[in-house]
Amino acid sequence: MRLSSLLACVALASTATVASAQTRPALGETVTTASGLQYKFVKLGKGVKPATGDLLVMHGVGTLTNGKEFWNTRTNNEPFEYLLGIDSVIKGFAEGMQEVRGGDRVIMTMTANLAYGERGSGEDIPPNSTLVFDYEILDVRPLSIVKVLIDGFAAGTTDEAIAKAKALPNLKAHYVSATTIWSAARRAERKKAGDGEKVYAFGITLMPKAYELWQGLAVAQTKRGAVASAITSYETAVKLNPKKTADQKSEAEDATKAIAELRKK
Repeated sequence: MRLSSLLACVALASTATVASAQTRPALGETVTTASGLQYKFVKLGKGVKPATGDLLVMHGVGTLTNGKEFWNTRTNNEPFEYLLGIDSVIKGFAEGMQEVRGGDRVIMTMTANLAYGERGSGEDIPPNSTLVFDYEILDVRPLSIVKVLIDGFAAGTTDEAIAKAKALPNLKAHYVSATTIWSAARRAERKKAGDGEKVYAFGITLMPKAYELWQGLAVAQTKRGAVASAITSYETAVKLNPKKTADQKSEAEDATKAIAELRKK
């Protein structure tokens, strides 16, 4: 998933300080928090307010104050996902997400100390940049496979975490996506080298047509020297990849190149 137009601000927006956690600002009202975060809702949703550990599915557009865009999930219609209070994010985002509900659309302005600070981020976000984000909360999911796995990693081994997830009586009610399985696999790999492969394999049982998981599995298999299995996984990834977006085409090319290299071994 790689990091496009800034939503026009509502005219006649007023400025206010934060009232209470239970108070919903008026549509278009600019709220300034003690940290300096500014936000205003351009759409007030009727969904639930997320609790810590809930998974938020959202679209996001990020721009510099001059309007230059550096990130847009709408370009390829690839929403991103965030576990409230658990995933590591910039300060302004972590604070702002405490105020949203399902269906909201909110504009957040973050000074550098709430974003990427003196270092900036890559070539697109210069040092000391104030950033403007347009977030739309598409869904709030209290039940998610990634949360079950993360809790399991904290309590025991990856095998135990996967077993716990498989044993859920309401497994199908838990939200799952290729993105969240990728996230869980990275966590497992940091916990113990080689465990990421187990998470990808489990994810494929839930999402057998997710080419991203097959590609992740292939990378893991390559690392442990399972050449024949890696080739098969890469081939499956290429077959399932719709190759519609630039990212998908690039990933298919990467997989094809990987297959060629593996066949030389």
